[in-house]
Amino acid sequence: MKLETWSLTGSYFHFGEQGLGQEETSAIWSSDSLFSALIARLALLEGYIGVKMWIQPFINGTPPFLITSLFPLAGNIRFFPVPLAATQPKGHSSTTLRPKDLKKVQFVSESIYRQLLTGKLLVEVEAGAEKIQGGKIWLTKDENRKLPRPAIKGEPFKLWDIEKRPRVTLDRNSNTGTLFHVGAVHFSPECGLWFGIVWLDSLSYKPKFEILLNDLGDAGLGAERSAGYGKGTFQKMDVIELPDPTRFWTTLSRYLPREEEMRAFQDHQSVWKIQKLSGWIDSTTKRGQRRRTLNFVQEGATLAFPDNCRPPFGCVMDVRPRYRAGEEFPVPHEVFRSGLAVSVGYGG
Repeated sequence: MKLETWSLTGSYFHFGEQGLGQEETSAIWSSDSLFSALIARLALLEGYIGVKMWIQPFINGTPPFLITSLFPLAGNIRFFPVPLAATQPKGHSSTTLRPKDLKKVQFVSESIYRQLLTGKLLVEVEAGAEKIQGGKIWLTKDENRKLPRPAIKGEPFKLWDIEKRPRVTLDRNSNTGTLFHVGAVHFSPECGLWFGIVWLDSLSYKPKFEILLNDLGDAGLGAERSAGYGKGTFQKMDVIELPDPTRFWTTLSRYLPREEEMRAFQDHQSVWKIQKLSGWIDSTTKRGQRRRTLNFVQEGATLAFPDNCRPPFGCVMDVRPRYRAGEEFPVPHEVFRSGLAVSVGYGG
């Protein structure tokens, strides 16, 4: 599988997470959010007809491309989500790592990721790994030497930092102010995020995709854009090779399985986590509506290859709410969320 990679750099971002308040933010951005943001930019540029033409192959099960979530990037070193099966200790008594220490690891460098894809466990690669970001990220010693240097000499390297910024809202009637805080994630110099794209129909979709991506960077991504958050610059990096899925595979994006793919979860070696997601609909025609709640499979899931199915796995859903059976949708146009998975071969 060829994965075309892109970097994102910018000032500060707010990536909201389901069930958390405005004061909290994630350090990464999900594939379904990126997909929806591109659709929103297309709607502003070309209107409803442009969106209908763009989205039809995705709905029909013949998507022209698949995108990963956005993961940490330091210099030229990409970090990947840990395959969840690799976090299992599986009786290794030689390690001093406790199960909760293994679950703490969120990302690994590309070198370690490729080792894990062969079926190795985190406990088996620990000896050659160094830990940063409070143990959340592992990388090799050689990669650690190539990291950008901290702005203040002697300070430990931090790829990102999350702070809570004070804001004030005014009551229209009393004209009194109320203090609240908004979380902001900002990245160290030469650091940011990266994502990958698998092209299945590059001739028809690639030119417009790059236009939409640059437009999204100018408009801002994530939440709190009206307050100056989210401005960023996308730049194309290189193309990397990753193994195609065979008997087992792991995800680099959020995944919304089709009914016939549910057999992938029945294998005793499959490991996954579920994220329950909703949120507000960003529509110019109807405001104040919430998206229908969906249960996504989190990045890093390790699953069996479902019988009688072939990649790409997952589907695209219309998440408009319908409050009573038989009633019309309160939003007059579709609101799409992508659960198409970038699947990588796992286990050798």
